[in-house]
Amino acid sequence: MFRGVVSLALVVVLAGVVEPPRPLAARHLGELRPLLLRQGASRSLVKPHLPLLIDLYWLRCLIGIAEPESAEKNRNLAQYGFFLTDLDPRFFHAHYYLALATPYSLGGDVYENGELAMELVERGISRFPEDFRLRLLKAFLLTYVRRDYKAATREFVAIAKLPNAPASAIAAASAMFIDEERFDEAISFISEALDRKGQSGLTLLSDRKKQLEIERLLRKLDAAVARAAGKLGRTPETLDEVIAAGEWPADLIKDPHGGDLSVQAGRGRSSWLVGRLWGTPSW
Repeated sequence: MFRGVVSLALVVVLAGVVEPPRPLAARHLGELRPLLLRQGASRSLVKPHLPLLIDLYWLRCLIGIAEPESAEKNRNLAQYGFFLTDLDPRFFHAHYYLALATPYSLGGDVYENGELAMELVERGISRFPEDFRLRLLKAFLLTYVRRDYKAATREFVAIAKLPNAPASAIAAASAMFIDEERFDEAISFISEALDRKGQSGLTLLSDRKKQLEIERLLRKLDAAVARAAGKLGRTPETLDEVIAAGEWPADLIKDPHGGDLSVQAGRGRSSWLVGRLWGTPSW
């Protein structure tokens, strides 16, 4: 193993096939800097040593991930990611973990290098289209980097249909339907997932289905409160006032799962739900 490393190092150095780093005096000790092969070298001179070369670069990446965070270091990790996945397009860990390490937080959900991470993730998805980890990372980047919440929830819907999708992703995907008041579709979506998943995630998905069924009723109660307000000239404070205004059935005082219905601050409430369900999250 040692001889192989030395031989590879000599081949690379003597052939001048690497991009040299800046002088040591111009950088901090241990700081990650790309030392990547010149274009085409990996296809010729060092090809017999390619597996060892990939292992060496991956080891450097793992060390780099553990080094102090900086926007520049994370950009360099992305460059290593592009390089390694060019050498081995099926190297999943280079796609996923280096994309995960590329965004640099500036605080307040603001990130640098997000588009580099997205490029690496999308490259990975093109090669591993059914891996939910890459898809979840894409949903994160759509949310925090591009601020495209609709696209993020659509990504969750796509994730939910994968055979290995976690129940939490399936539950989150139903938010897209809530935005458009498509409760029947959302409930059907969760029901289909329950049939596929069996015992896996049963409690979470069952609770989500109940939440959707209750929220569907509460949206109708919200509309009834608004109509009653038009008749009364003020917002009704109780469910009894909405019933007295003729806008809600007197015998419908519980939700489908036994929770008590009420009106609070002009909106319907159920004792079964801690809070109301919303659609696309503002994360």
